[in-house]
This record gives sequence, C-alpha cells and structure tokens, in this order.
Amino acid sequence: MRLLPFVIACVAVVIPVQAIAKPKPKIAIAPLDGDVGNKVGLAVVDALDGKDFVVISPKDTKRELTKLGAADELGAKDVRKLTTKLGAIAVIDGKVSKTGKKHSLHLEVHRRGKPDAGFTIEFKLTATDGFRRGVHDEVMKKLDGATEDTDEEPEKPVARAEPRDDDPPKRKPIADDDPPKRKPVADDDPPKRKKIADDDPPKRKKIADATGDDGEPAVRKRKHTLGEDQPVSQMLARVGAGGSVGQRRLSYNLRPGFTQIPPPVVTTAGGGRVDGEIYPFALANAASGGAGFGFAASYDKTFGLSIKVPNTTTSAPIDQSRYSVGARYRFTVGETSAVALGLDYYGRSYIADRSGLMANVLDTPDFKYSAVAPGISARTPVAPTVTLFGGLDGLLMLDAGPVVKATSYGSGTVYGVEAAAGIDVALTQQIGLRLAAEYSQINLSFSNKGTQDNNRDNDPTTQDVMGAVDRSIGVSATLGLTY
Repeated sequence: MRLLPFVIACVAVVIPVQAIAKPKPKIAIAPLDGDVGNKVGLAVVDALDGKDFVVISPKDTKRELTKLGAADELGAKDVRKLTTKLGAIAVIDGKVSKTGKKHSLHLEVHRRGKPDAGFTIEFKLTATDGFRRGVHDEVMKKLDGATEDTDEEPEKPVARAEPRDDDPPKRKPIADDDPPKRKPVADDDPPKRKKIADDDPPKRKKIADATGDDGEPAVRKRKHTLGEDQPVSQMLARVGAGGSVGQRRLSYNLRPGFTQIPPPVVTTAGGGRVDGEIYPFALANAASGGAGFGFAASYDKTFGLSIKVPNTTTSAPIDQSRYSVGARYRFTVGETSAVALGLDYYGRSYIADRSGLMANVLDTPDFKYSAVAPGISARTPVAPTVTLFGGLDGLLMLDAGPVVKATSYGSGTVYGVEAAAGIDVALTQQIGLRLAAEYSQINLSFSNKGTQDNNRDNDPTTQDVMGAVDRSIGVSATLGLTY
C-alpha cells in the first residue's frame, strides 16, 4: 500500500509534462510578391512565431516549392503537397504594394481541404506593435481552430468479414411505430442560443489600427531578429560587380604671362568595379543598439589606358585605380528613407609606365592620392522596386604622391571632393541593378618650386606652375546581390 501514493504522484507529474510537450502547429510563409529582400515576409514570420505556431520562413518555403515544381499561383494541389511535405497546417502567401504614403499587405491563408481566406493590412513600418498584432490576430481568426486538431491521426479502415445469411443482425431495425429517439423541436420552443442584439457590446475587442498609431501597449512582446526599426527600402547587405567608364582631365593654373603651358591631360577608358556594404549588427539583431553601424568598400580598376607623348608616336601605359574602405552609421528619416554618415580611407592613382619611352620624355606628373574622406549619403524609395541614392564626400588629403615631390612641382596644399548619384532597381528579391554617375575634383596649389617647374623656362627664381585641377567624371553599372 505504500507504493500507491508514489504511483499516483508519478502519474500526476507525467501527465502535465506530456501536455506541455505537445508540439506546436506549423505554418509556412511563401515569398510575398513585391517584397524586396523578404523584409515584410520576415516581419510576418516574426509576428506569428511564438507560443502559438512554429513558422517556416519564406526562404525555406520557396526551396520546397521549387523542389515540388509548384506554380507561382498556389492551387489546392500545391497546398496539399506543400503542407504534407512540411508538416504544416497552412500556407500563407500574398502581395506587398504601396498606396500613397502607406504600404499595403494582402495575405491569403491556404488550408488543405478548406477555402482560402484573405485579409489586407495597411502599415507604415513593419516594426510597430500594431502591425505584428494585426497580422497575428487576423491569421488566428482565419485558421479558426486549426491548431486544435493537428495531432489527430487519420482514421484507419477496419477489415470486416463478409456477412452470412444466418448471422444475427448487428442493429435492431427501427419499426414504424417506434417512438422517436429525439424530441422534435416545436415551432414555439425558445431558441437555444440568445440572439445578439444590435446594441450589444462586442464580445471581442476590436483589433487596433495596424499602423500602431493608437498608442495602445503591445499585446505580446517578442524578440525581433530582422525588420525591427528597419523600413522596407533599407538593405542590410549588398555585394556588387560590374563595369565603369570614366574621363580624366588635368589642367594647370599658371603664372600670368607665362606661355610655356604644360600639355593638358585628357584620357578616357573603361574599367571593372566591385563594391559592397554590410550592417552586421542589424543582421544579427535589428533591435540592438549597434544596428545602424556598418562597413563599406569599393575598388575600381581601369583597363587598357595609355597616354601619347606629344609630337611622337609613342604611348605610355597608365596604371589608374581607385579604392575606398570605411565605416557607416545609418538612421531612418521619415517613413522609409535613410541617411548614412561615413568615414573612409581613400586612395586614387595615375601612374605612367615610362620604361618603354626610350629617349622620349612624358611631360606629365604622376599622382598617387591618399585621404581621409568623411561623407554623407541618402537613400529614398520612389517605387516598390526602385530606390534613388546620392552621396557627397570630402577628401582631406594625406598625400598626393610624386606630383608634390621636389622632382616634380613641389609641395603644396591639396584638397578635393567627390559626389555620386544613381538608382537601384530590384530585378528579383535578391538581385538588383545599380546605375550611378560620379564626379571627382581635386585642387592642388604648389607652394615650392620643383624640378619639373624649373624645366619649363630654366629659371629657378620664378614659379611658373602655380597649381592644378584634377577632374574625373564617369558612369558605372553593377549587378548586386542584396539582403
């Protein structure tokens, strides 16, 4: 008899543990039409994932859809295949669009063997409690109890023997004069359920406006991994590669009356370019304090560029390149625009290969700039797949290379500025085309007379070349992977 209390206690512990361990139902989120970078889709995942569901991300759902060969428009057959494969009770897809200043999200809930159920939410940002609450509550209503029967096993057919003529009947036949088993409902019987009057208060509190402007506290708090305080237009990472075409012009500022002008430089050539940008803290947790910090880098190399020595048929190859690497801090302005402050280490070079010139003299200085470049840039979307951007950098020169040495035009003051503007066009959710126009101007003011200046008139007492202006303009096109 002493064992009985122990057995009862064990059973009392095991039963709640089994109840707690009951698996949560799964729902799959398919990629949303018009959702660049899956930003809104991930916000939907974040709104639903928690104590009620296990949510399968758009990326994983898309992979299974591709394996199954499902069509872009989910049909009943596709839903049946996908829910069976993923073990999900429903599949959710939809479309993101923009109306006026607000974005619109339409979601369709597909359940196997059930009619599709949809709803639409308007929002400014996905990071509001109103957006999360609206998506969660609407999906719960559309599923309507589907979470309660996910663990039921399908009924197995029972094998039955063929009936024999002498077998007794399994069920007593009902005679015509047998009394009915159930009392018929009379016309004057009172209704079983109270009719709801028009002025009755609603049983359920109305869902707050999905824009989150009502100021009500959030229904539930969750840890957010992506999309928190990030507008749809902001990218978290990008790497691109492509081509560029640029023209460089070098002109001189001369002493008044001086006529022995150095030959101007005008060169045009194409090149290759790679660039990238990443916000690692936002990728890990967009709600973190460091989510706005990021890094950026770019490199451009000109191919096949050369310069002709005046009055000869000889040309000298030119090594021309540009690079920058630095840090960014980005913050949101308005509803969807973003501004980033940056600080880069910058380098640019124009070096002539004189090894093949023999006795010919190339009367052009070489340049190898290095600078610290503080800057500001901005991005703003003008359509669901189109974003305008622009930026301005100041060049605080550390060195200009051979041109400011005593063997050339001598030391001096060097400063510059660069600007760029362009457009990002999303071709798919992860692939985008970037078109940009660029301008660079570097001003040089020589304060000491150098050897190359003396060679102009053989007069070491007078400075003839007072300064120079180094300008470059160009365009570029890069294809990038965006997250």
